[in-house]
Amino acid sequence: MPITINESTTFFISDESGDVPEGEANGLFAEDTRFLSCYLLRLDGQPLITLAAHQADFRTAEHFLTNPELPHVPVNTLGIVRRRTLNTGMRDELTIHNFGDREVSCTLELYIDVDFAGIFDVKRSTRVDKDAIRRLGSFTGAAEENGSVIRFSYVRDGLYRELLLRLSLPIAIAPGRCRAELVLSPRETWHLTLDFTTDTTRQTGTTRPGVATKHPAPHHDQLPRPAAGDSAIARSFSPSPGPELQGAAPVLTTDSYILHRAYERSIHDFVALRLRGEKICRGNLVLAAGIPWYMALFGRDSLLASYQALPFDPDLAAGTLRALASLQGEVVDPERDEEPGKILHEHRFSSITGHQRGIPRFPYYGSIDATPLFLILLAAHLRLTQSLELARELWPNAIRALEWIERYGDLDGDGYLEYSGTSDGLSNQGWKDSWDSIRYRDGRIAMGPIALCEVQGYAYAARLGFAKVCEALGEHDRAAKLRTDARRLAERFNHDFWLPDRRFYALALDGDKRPVDSLTSNPGHLLWTGIADEDKAAAVAETLISPNFFSGWGIRTMAIGEGGYNPVSYHNGSVWPHDNSFILAGLTRYGFTNEATRIADGLVAALGHSPDHRLPELFAGYGCDEAHAPVQYPTACRPQAWASGSVLLAIAAATGIELDGGSATAEHFPYEPFLPTDADELRLDGLHVGGSRVTIQLRRDRDRITREVDRRDGTETAAA
Repeated sequence: MPITINESTTFFISDESGDVPEGEANGLFAEDTRFLSCYLLRLDGQPLITLAAHQADFRTAEHFLTNPELPHVPVNTLGIVRRRTLNTGMRDELTIHNFGDREVSCTLELYIDVDFAGIFDVKRSTRVDKDAIRRLGSFTGAAEENGSVIRFSYVRDGLYRELLLRLSLPIAIAPGRCRAELVLSPRETWHLTLDFTTDTTRQTGTTRPGVATKHPAPHHDQLPRPAAGDSAIARSFSPSPGPELQGAAPVLTTDSYILHRAYERSIHDFVALRLRGEKICRGNLVLAAGIPWYMALFGRDSLLASYQALPFDPDLAAGTLRALASLQGEVVDPERDEEPGKILHEHRFSSITGHQRGIPRFPYYGSIDATPLFLILLAAHLRLTQSLELARELWPNAIRALEWIERYGDLDGDGYLEYSGTSDGLSNQGWKDSWDSIRYRDGRIAMGPIALCEVQGYAYAARLGFAKVCEALGEHDRAAKLRTDARRLAERFNHDFWLPDRRFYALALDGDKRPVDSLTSNPGHLLWTGIADEDKAAAVAETLISPNFFSGWGIRTMAIGEGGYNPVSYHNGSVWPHDNSFILAGLTRYGFTNEATRIADGLVAALGHSPDHRLPELFAGYGCDEAHAPVQYPTACRPQAWASGSVLLAIAAATGIELDGGSATAEHFPYEPFLPTDADELRLDGLHVGGSRVTIQLRRDRDRITREVDRRDGTETAAA
């Protein structure tokens, strides 16, 4: 299994020996560029034997190795440890200890190569022209008195990339290889530290497309030398203070070992996925979408993950909202799908990354749902914290977001939010944004403009939620209008999107206002938003847990039997944990506790098959009657923010919490609680509810679940 560590937008993926073999989607990545594409440790030309490998924490990995039989070293004589830490760069500490009773000798070689490939070229296994890199780049390296220095640099079309490697010992250097002759006495230890620094900051000016400008690298004796004691580098790799969420997260106590481990892993992942910095986040603390492919600020992903974590860490939602508000659309720019008031879809460091995916420039705004989700999260934050500070601060941004919904989001004035995919951007702009995700029941791909069902639910919930914000700020007339608009939208929606013959909602309306009639998981989100009529919600719940939808580990994105179904399709038959968590929360809202429990049991069962008790971005749609464990999707991110957040939202939903509620009273827990089948009790200490930190305890008492809520002014007990 690959070992992945990260720190903000820098991450490193290796195999269990700590190596990065040539030709695999591993290496050292920073700001959407792969800097290190090959990194191998060899003794006398032989690979080492892996004893153990693990993450010490999200930014540190340890690899314990030993030697095979070598000409002058018996097998298992050497203890070899590679400790790797990420911070502003990467530090690799290599220690070799001779545990033998006699002197040994061998040749150590480190093979190092770069390709400066864009991250999505790596994901697609696109062949990188190494000859062009060598032709357009430069290599310098030399042994020095106190160590060795290697610099790889590359300039093309005005983009500069550089990898600087400092070694703590003066060893022989040649292009692509470092070499040292080792002679170790009995019990002697040899140590080498390698510090890698990535650089994308240098500007090289404008060049004509397709014409490369060579940027001369300085000779090695011109390279900046570390300060005395290497203090700057040492500081950058010193232990950091405990992350805020990990130290302040609510404490979970439960007799379900799997659920407890999954909760700890989710909190760990949320810490690991946090981004900082002015370049992308405008100084706010936000979540990246996932490792390795989506270490960037996203609109939809960051908003939904922040919502999932809201009662566990409301400050995360505040950082996400502030960052997205600072990048809110200002002008009409069709190339980037930007419009005034619109919330972005994705923001990355380099336009090269966008062109690899058909996105022209960043920030890119091709999302139909991020803007209503912005209002939903802002309203939920106010209701949960009972603090008006953020709502007042972001009031102008919220008004602009609402104006976008009412003016730009509705392309033809029919009251629904629609998108028309562009040739320069994403053809589909909902959460199922692959090109083939919107299909009729016979498998044909729908033509736009497309009005997705769940997006209308988001627009409904955004109006109702923002109405409460308006009331809290004294805007009563605006609040009343929003409620009226929401009610009218719900009435029209339940008529236009309902499929009587299938007893289910249409996935979308196409460009001719015809229902896209395939059975998909999207209508499950309608339960979360509350737009579904009660009788229709019951039919949706029944269908979602039917065998064609429910795999045993989760609800498929498309039901078996539909024309586009494929269990290993990205969006047409796979299982997405985040999708399931919002469906689960919606089922709880409508009182379908048995159905919610089945989904929770499925997710817990999937977690039981995961060695790290982590839910991936998605897994294949094969059912538990077809495979003994969830079938992994080949390029799924682990961790993925909203997959990790699925555990948090499922736990919150189990308590019966309503994030639309008011103060920390029983009214804030109006829904029937439930427990996964493998748990008889669950306690959360320090959950954020109604401006307070509360303790919630669930216990199984024969055929019912009892709930106790402890808060500052006493205890209330409710039974279900």
